[in-house]
Amino acid sequence: MIALSVSYIAFANLGGFKKYLDIKPPNMLVMITSLGLIHGLGLSTRLQQLPLTEDQLLMNIISFNVGIEVGQIVALAVMLLLLAGWRKADSFKAFSLTSNYGLIFAGLFLFMMQMHAYSHVTDPDEFGFSADNHIHEHIRMDEERTAKIIKETTHDTID
Repeated sequence: MIALSVSYIAFANLGGFKKYLDIKPPNMLVMITSLGLIHGLGLSTRLQQLPLTEDQLLMNIISFNVGIEVGQIVALAVMLLLLAGWRKADSFKAFSLTSNYGLIFAGLFLFMMQMHAYSHVTDPDEFGFSADNHIHEHIRMDEERTAKIIKETTHDTID
């Protein structure tokens, strides 16, 4: 969902709702809040994967969240400072269009990659495996397919 939310915001930045769908765009404050919650849930799943001890667990979680928020504020402040003067330049429009279309396609590509990886797992805890495990999963799937074909072929010849 995070990848799709990035594509959504880029589409909204381009005026896509009015331009391509001929509808009024959803309330931006509501969408930012909703998408922020989705991003927060995504980060919380990563937080669950960290080796946190039971000792001072609440403090570890608060520290993680404060660190994420401070990092976002610093990154946004730097971006706003850099973009503030550039917004008035003619080159900014081309940059903005290219960036937003790039974000749409990058978000869709990331979503497709995640769905591809998700289709290879049977246990949710396995999701997010490395490239090495990915190829092993394809090998396992091929072996299962081959075994099924052999079983069906053997069953057909016995009948």
